[in-house]
Amino acid sequence: MAAVNQILVLFIIMFIGIVAKKKNIINENVEKSISTLLVKIGMPAMVLSSSSIAYSRDILPNMLNIFLITLISYGVIIAFGTLSSLIFKFEKNTANVYTSLIVFANVGFMGYPVARALYGEIGVFYTAIVNLVFTTMVWTYGILLYNSKGKLNFKSLINIGTISSVLGILLFLLQLHIPGPILSALDLTGRMTTPLSMLLIGALIANVNVKALFSDWKVYWTSFIKLLVIPIITLLLLRLLNYNEMVISICTIMAAMPAAATNAIFAKEFDVNPTFASIGVFITTLLCIFTLPLLLYFLTL
Repeated sequence: MAAVNQILVLFIIMFIGIVAKKKNIINENVEKSISTLLVKIGMPAMVLSSSSIAYSRDILPNMLNIFLITLISYGVIIAFGTLSSLIFKFEKNTANVYTSLIVFANVGFMGYPVARALYGEIGVFYTAIVNLVFTTMVWTYGILLYNSKGKLNFKSLINIGTISSVLGILLFLLQLHIPGPILSALDLTGRMTTPLSMLLIGALIANVNVKALFSDWKVYWTSFIKLLVIPIITLLLLRLLNYNEMVISICTIMAAMPAAATNAIFAKEFDVNPTFASIGVFITTLLCIFTLPLLLYFLTL
């Protein structure tokens, strides 16, 4: 119940974001500023401050397990997306967007706040592992889905998100401690990530044309696979393989995150069915309000 209450707090803040956008308190310029602030300051600060967690013998095996499980999950979901696209006979652009929507989850704006709300600094630290895999995959396989004739831009892999994640992991592994005042400043700055992320997601949801949300059956199917099938199978398999509860929880919760906004950004940039991509991102985020508490309940069973 405590975990559900924590998630409820996040969704209340998200609702405040919806209202703020409807009242024009948050406009497109504010959305852009919040997004930049989170990506370049808030999330890196949160990741770096999480590196101060106390060492325990469980952390290293958990890190490795989460990394490998996340990597394997990407491969399996990509294969499923490709196969199911063929079964449904989606045209190429729709198939690519559909696959991208179920593969790339919102680890940044939603994953970090949820992990912190549920598990504190150790949750943020483990989520940084997932985010490293996400960043690598989205700027390699992800970009090819939307721009098959383009060249891979490996320079995109070097950004403040990956740098802060790698640096945080190295600080922990080497047991190097950030000086107290700097750590406190990073921690305080990182704490703005949770409320600002939820406000931003609420504002983005408020942009959606309600009629468009429910006019395409592919959106229902994509949401069902992304929010329920993938995380439930993840949970069942990891329990069957006897992983510990922390590994199971982090991997399941990250799998239950809605589609990343990157999907809509890439689709618009390369003009690859941007309507389907945008609606997919928004509706999975909206439905996550109901599916995430359900997944948390399953984790307690």
